[in-house]
Amino acid sequence: MENKKNFLSKEKITKQNRIWVRIASVCNNRCIFCLDSFAQNWTFPEENEIKKQIKDWYKKWYDNRVIISWWEASVNPKFADYVRYSKELWYDRVQTVTNWNMYASEIFCKKVFEAWLEEVTFSFHWHNETLHDYLVDTAGAFKKSLKWLIYIKKNYPHVIINIDIVVNKINIKFLPDIIKFFMKLWVYEYDILQIIPFGRWFQENKEKLFYNIEENIKYLQDTWKLSKVPGMYMWTNRFPSEAFEWYEDLIQDPRKIKSEVMWEWKHHFEPFIVSWWEIKQDCFWIACEFCFLNQYCNDFIKNRDKNKLESDSSYEIIRWEEFPSQVYEKYWEKKEDFIKYLKDIDKLLINIPKCLWWTGIYESYNDIREEKTLEDYTYKYINNLYRKKSLRCNSCKYNKTCEGIHINFIRSYWFSILQPEL
Repeated sequence: MENKKNFLSKEKITKQNRIWVRIASVCNNRCIFCLDSFAQNWTFPEENEIKKQIKDWYKKWYDNRVIISWWEASVNPKFADYVRYSKELWYDRVQTVTNWNMYASEIFCKKVFEAWLEEVTFSFHWHNETLHDYLVDTAGAFKKSLKWLIYIKKNYPHVIINIDIVVNKINIKFLPDIIKFFMKLWVYEYDILQIIPFGRWFQENKEKLFYNIEENIKYLQDTWKLSKVPGMYMWTNRFPSEAFEWYEDLIQDPRKIKSEVMWEWKHHFEPFIVSWWEIKQDCFWIACEFCFLNQYCNDFIKNRDKNKLESDSSYEIIRWEEFPSQVYEKYWEKKEDFIKYLKDIDKLLINIPKCLWWTGIYESYNDIREEKTLEDYTYKYINNLYRKKSLRCNSCKYNKTCEGIHINFIRSYWFSILQPEL
């Protein structure tokens, strides 16, 4: 029941029209894990271009949020102007992600909060000065960021403050302690980000920063436990879903893949899809074991020449639903009722593992021969191919042929719905 409450609460936020606006290609930290380090050119986009994005991406009848960021937004002299402009367009929430450590001052805070900046996400990757400054490669960064976090909490209590943490080999064992440290400062919202193989960290610091999730699952589980603290909001980003058994409400919304491959990393993935695999991504396939989009790429190769099953009254295809609430509405709220529903269907079932029914047959997407677009494949991947299994499934006799079940059934009914057959 608690799992359902968390999902439905988060759905209200994930259904927002949420846009990210880059206002600076510059950062005053030099994080050793930075995924965008090679894209920084120390320039600011044109004001008209930024305002056009803010205006064009606003959607009527939606709850609209704009996040003014990338890379360090606060260094842009017009930062407060963009905040004010967003509120003039009736954005419901204006947020920034920041280190807030070099250009901030009491005057700066007064200016941006009077422009009605409503939410600040601070980047902290350790809970003491030495190692945080090492990770961001900037002396004094921890003290400065902490100073302004405390200042804002004290002087602007209406402002929402949360913290993002990039998880890596250096801080993974101390992740629960980092969160507990900031909880003492009355910060109860966190975005926990998995390190990904792009930018400086992969080319320069892979050995220092990469860690094996299965070997460190205890520290992640101890962190996820804190999500149950009353008043806590915890979000996760780019982690494999297998890391969340018993904490499935923390699995990232599958639609986030759209923003990753169709916006943030479009230059990596579009040539790969459009060329029908002839043009490889910039990663040259050496980063797959570190990348949460590994399945996205490999499912394209595996299924690119398969056709969608033709309609046939002799079988029934169990399809995804966009939100857990829709899963509950279409099927059942309890996994036991869902399983009974499946067993009562007197047809061959498609997209269901053998442990839930006897078929183990999967529908593959239509092979996009007419329109080989990034958008088309991404939609069909999320709609049909984004399936997962539990780590426990490694022991199942059907593991090699089983593709699992769609991620939103796992988010709705938990990994425990899958029962490995030994």
